[in-house]
Amino acid sequence: MRHARMLAVFYRTSIQADMEYRVDFFARVVASLLGLLTTVGSLSIAYAYTDNLKGWTFSQAMVLLSVYYLMDGLIEMFVGPNMRQIMAHVREGTLDFVLLKPVNAQFMASFRLLNVWRAANALVGLGLSIYTIGRLSVATGLAQSASFALTLLAGMAVVYSFWLILVTLTFWFVRVDNIEQIVWQAFEAGRYPVEIYPGWLRSALTYVVPVVFIITVPATALTGRLGWPMVAASLAVGAVMVVSASAFWRIGLRSYTGASA
Repeated sequence: MRHARMLAVFYRTSIQADMEYRVDFFARVVASLLGLLTTVGSLSIAYAYTDNLKGWTFSQAMVLLSVYYLMDGLIEMFVGPNMRQIMAHVREGTLDFVLLKPVNAQFMASFRLLNVWRAANALVGLGLSIYTIGRLSVATGLAQSASFALTLLAGMAVVYSFWLILVTLTFWFVRVDNIEQIVWQAFEAGRYPVEIYPGWLRSALTYVVPVVFIITVPATALTGRLGWPMVAASLAVGAVMVVSASAFWRIGLRSYTGASA
């Protein structure tokens, strides 16, 4: 309950600060819709020549695209602002203000900020998924909804853990901004079925940058093609990554020298 109350305070203050930049929300909605139109256009061209792309129908590929936008919005709302703030704190030696608070440092650093205007992509993804399920004959029942919710949660855990590991490298290398850009390029590959890529790239998107667990697995669950063993595997991967990232974070803190050092 204590952490829940803190989250409520954190997010309330973040929303109050973001209210100064309301136009940003509409600009991001327009940008998201333009990006969506471009991707849907390319998919439409591909499916004009085939009804099935490596096991994915057009409607299923649209579900995959909706999960991509939904996950992108959630990441930029809850994860991205905090991870970038941690890197700034380490570079400037101001992480002391987080470490000295009477609360778990990882919790404080990871959930302090919320970028509410980044919900634009999440809303676009949610709207697209509702349209796809309602208009393109994608049947979704209680089991599919439950497996989707669980795998989406596991995907968020994977994203958070992977980014926290990268951020922790800042304790030794100071700047890892370029690595973040490489990761985002790999993440954008998840808007298309991972099966269309060469074997080496599929392996990279599964084991190096785990885009499969972040986007493909939740989308497969929403289309009803994912078994419960894979759902359990996704939750296990998410749990293992959270534990590993937390352990690595604690190791990295030992190398931190702040402004007061």
